[in-house]
Amino acid sequence: MTHHILVIGANGFVGSHLVQQALSMGWNVDGVKRKNSNITHFEAIEKYYRGKSNIEPELIENLKSELSEFADSNLAYKQNSHANRGDFKWIELDLQDPVSLVETLNTPYSFVFNAAAMISFKSSEDDLMIKTNIEIAKNIVNACLEANCRNLVHFSSIAALGRPENDEEININTTWTDSDFNTPYALSKYLSEMEVWRGAQEGLNVLIVNPGVILGYSSGKTSSTQVIDAANSKNPFVPTGSNGFIFVEDLAHRTLNLLDNSENWNCRHLMVSHNIPFMRLFEIINNVYQTKRKKILLKQPLWSVIYFLVRMLEFFKLHLPISTHLLKSTRKNSVYNNKIGATRSRCFVV
Repeated sequence: MTHHILVIGANGFVGSHLVQQALSMGWNVDGVKRKNSNITHFEAIEKYYRGKSNIEPELIENLKSELSEFADSNLAYKQNSHANRGDFKWIELDLQDPVSLVETLNTPYSFVFNAAAMISFKSSEDDLMIKTNIEIAKNIVNACLEANCRNLVHFSSIAALGRPENDEEININTTWTDSDFNTPYALSKYLSEMEVWRGAQEGLNVLIVNPGVILGYSSGKTSSTQVIDAANSKNPFVPTGSNGFIFVEDLAHRTLNLLDNSENWNCRHLMVSHNIPFMRLFEIINNVYQTKRKKILLKQPLWSVIYFLVRMLEFFKLHLPISTHLLKSTRKNSVYNNKIGATRSRCFVV
């Protein structure tokens, strides 16, 4: 079936991959971006899907292959070229302008995807990030309801599931609890989800996706390049914890495959294909990229010393590549249950 969809945040990491896969399925796509925003990343991803990439796809493929021993589920995306590739056009839109949002959503889209969010680990931007992400979700939900556009797919994060104080396994039904291991980014994603669930209560069909840390083909600053750059940097210290990961092409592919089954709607869906300690991940990245970096686990008492120094620098509002919140959360062994039967939440009944 051919669909006409709207992707909000289409020039971002997830949005770019989602657009290209939808186009390859023959769907028509309208992509939302801010006025004068950069589309370099989008263009690089488009070249990748057309087989003209210059963003080292072989290295990413090698990394994915090396990580296969840690994969908990088979989400592998295989490229396919639809005989009739869909049409694409840009729409410039201010997500803080509710009137313009409603006007855009008056188009009878089959599905609306929200892949837009502010991501920052600067302590000085915590309040702004929380406020911005809640407002984006609220404005999109309200516009969907007013324009009678009934199917909203919201990209959230495993961060929105929270990180309990103990090391118990986390699944899609894990209840959010306040914890020192939760970052302001996690709080912003959790509160954004609350806006989406409000939309469900008011009659909107919603599908929430909770991906792990996203790896994969990218250009510019993304979660993937940040992880790879951290592993390949001369900084010898590695967090003692673990986390859940997924490759972006698998995330987009699986999300698109959920849409036509009504049982998947008004639910959250956990998408983690790899549970892996940071130390092992960094070792594998070093091996794939052939960077010889000696790595040391950041244990006590050194962790406390660094934490204290970072906290002091944050107090004086100095820009740092890491925050005290991130130092805390990456110490934790976060393991996500992505087995069959544990990836979809108990659904909201409308």
